[in-house]
Amino acid sequence: MKNKVLLLLACVGLITASESLEINGKVQYEGKAPRAKKLNMAADPICGKSHKEAVFNESFVINDEKYMKNVVVWINSPKHSAKIPESPVILDQVGCTYIPHVTGIMKGQNLMIKNSDKTLHNIHSMSEVNSSFNFAMPAKSDPSMKNFSKNEDPFYIKCDVHPWMKSWVVVLEHPYWAVTDQDGNYTMNLDSLEPGTYDLCFWHEKWDKPMKGAGYCSDEYKTSVTITDKSIDAGTQTFKRPAKKK
Repeated sequence: MKNKVLLLLACVGLITASESLEINGKVQYEGKAPRAKKLNMAADPICGKSHKEAVFNESFVINDEKYMKNVVVWINSPKHSAKIPESPVILDQVGCTYIPHVTGIMKGQNLMIKNSDKTLHNIHSMSEVNSSFNFAMPAKSDPSMKNFSKNEDPFYIKCDVHPWMKSWVVVLEHPYWAVTDQDGNYTMNLDSLEPGTYDLCFWHEKWDKPMKGAGYCSDEYKTSVTITDKSIDAGTQTFKRPAKKK
């Protein structure tokens, strides 16, 4: 009888699984938006033929309301009990572009690199702390697994065959990171994170040099959040157009 009551309650929605804690927020650009730049793929006809429409450089992408895509957000020095995810982060080569354009990964987590194109690619990591790699992937090759054993600030992976191809990676001690979508939104899962007040850091490749000079997670590119037992809205972080040098 007890099992029947529980089943009935579940069916009418009175019993629900506990929800995961999350941080939600947005990132917006302040300033005059630069023009989107088309990629010239003429060097490899296979690349050009894989697209029906023009392909644009993803180094700076904003929507009509100036919300920014491809901003990495992470928690600085969190206290947690999270384990290394079993599933890998996937970096694919599709239409002679890297997908995703930017990603985070936990130290020790596998990075699965794929080539879904009908052409040769060369995967060359520009990491400085972890061992770099540089290898060729012929068309439709089997995926290659890589692993980073140390934390590392953002660095990029490029293709030496197709110089417009670039993807950024940040290696973290933890899994608390997210990347903004085309509308500037991000959602970060907080499972196994201890309650407390933390700095939420924001990074974008166009601000990499000033960020590196000031130290990643500097005052201009972070916000403070207090984690309790409820999901939170971190509001909107703004990236301002750098001032012109006099």
